[in-house]
Amino acid sequence: MGETSTALRLSDTFYFSCDPGLDCFTQCCRDVNILLSPYEIVRLKNRLDLSSTEFLEGYTKTLIAPKTALPAIQLKMDEENGRRCHFVDNHGCGVYDDRPWSCRMYPLDYSDEGEGYKAIVDSSRCLGLDAEKVWQLHDWFQGQGLESYNDWNQRFAELTEDPELAAWRKAYPGGFEIFHLACYDLGRFRNLVFKENLHRMLEQPHVDLVKLQTDDLYLLNFAFTWLKSVAERGMRQTRNGQGEKSDK
Repeated sequence: MGETSTALRLSDTFYFSCDPGLDCFTQCCRDVNILLSPYEIVRLKNRLDLSSTEFLEGYTKTLIAPKTALPAIQLKMDEENGRRCHFVDNHGCGVYDDRPWSCRMYPLDYSDEGEGYKAIVDSSRCLGLDAEKVWQLHDWFQGQGLESYNDWNQRFAELTEDPELAAWRKAYPGGFEIFHLACYDLGRFRNLVFKENLHRMLEQPHVDLVKLQTDDLYLLNFAFTWLKSVAERGMRQTRNGQGEKSDK
């Protein structure tokens, strides 16, 4: 399967197995570039019993897309251990149940055309592709627990692609920092929500303050909605201001 360029559909089958008996076991966890979504950060920091700030400072670095001022969070590798993932040892992944999307997908990814899936390595690097274990792709994905990751990552993708939010992030002083805070550093964002009563800025009938205080995913959903609301309001005011100037 690793040597074919044919895109796989959910009804297709492929051969794959991964276990400590393979010589390549955990080699895929070395020197890799993994970008973490807000949902993945919530899963990992809760698994490690860390605050969002502690997790970000200890295990990630922030990248910035210059054209869009979009912050991206990259998982740091352990430089003192052959650039292996901090959460992996010779026995495997220590955060397996909460591992990121890309780890769940491996050795597959979306095809270049965006329709179907493909292997991102061949069997010379991933010996599991020569295994006798056969999977229907749909069943394998379900076993990897991808549904919640796909749902949240799709929502985040829609947020990052929002043109109003991108314009606001570049134009508004501190827009980059606010976006980073609301999406990634939820502990600090939660403090700001209650300190500044940010929930009152939303044009919606009810926000559950108890859930805002105790439920990270409820807070993350609020953060996405709040960011869009603030960006739309800010850009509308900017356009109105420019219109007033042009009329004078």
